Amino acid sequence: MAEFRISSDDSQVDLRRLATALAESQGWAREDVDIWDNRRGEVIVTINDSLLRKPEADPLHRPRHTPHAVHDACELLRREDASLRGVDFRYLKAESARFFSAGWTLADLQHALAHRPDGVDWERGPEYRGTRWFAHRLAAWKTPDGDIRPSQSQESAQLRVISRAGLPMDIGLPEETELSARPVASPAVARSAADDARRLIRQNTRTTTDTLAHQDRTSAHIKRAGDRTD
Repeated sequence: MAEFRISSDDSQVDLRRLATALAESQGWAREDVDIWDNRRGEVIVTINDSLLRKPEADPLHRPRHTPHAVHDACELLRREDASLRGVDFRYLKAESARFFSAGWTLADLQHALAHRPDGVDWERGPEYRGTRWFAHRLAAWKTPDGDIRPSQSQESAQLRVISRAGLPMDIGLPEETELSARPVASPAVARSAADDARRLIRQNTRTTTDTLAHQDRTSAHIKRAGDRTD
């Protein structure tokens, strides 16, 4: 446990309220923080040590955009998947980097190498190893044009956005398909779903200096109602 004390010579200061505000400013839940008074007029705040340690990012679900991060992910991938031990490491990195750039995680890539897009397991055995088998499995997760399809986690996130917005889960199906009778989303739920969508877009889109420069150029030419023309 960590502990700090608050005291003041000003009797008008509400020390407990001050301690609560300090705890909330750090993002700590009130139930995880103990606030109490001692006989000397001090307020003592005790905090669980876990709140003071920054949680480590899950290696299976964090983004992999830098060359070093991609290298580490591929090392872990090859170490845990026996079918990749005959694959040239440079080729493994180059192919994996394409999927990571599309917003895939290491867990997504492991899933794709173990399952087809329809959920059926890929074949296993000594004959299903090496570069050609690696390329064949990843090809199933690409479009005919070679684009990367959404990963398992990306599809799950998209479905959560659709569900929270109150849209029918069969949205996008042919017109003759009977639509499910789902209620229309409330404004609060729709805003929350929109926030999820924006976070999903930011997570899977890498901002570059070119896009930032484009935003600056665009904003400079936007005409607002209050702008004067003279």
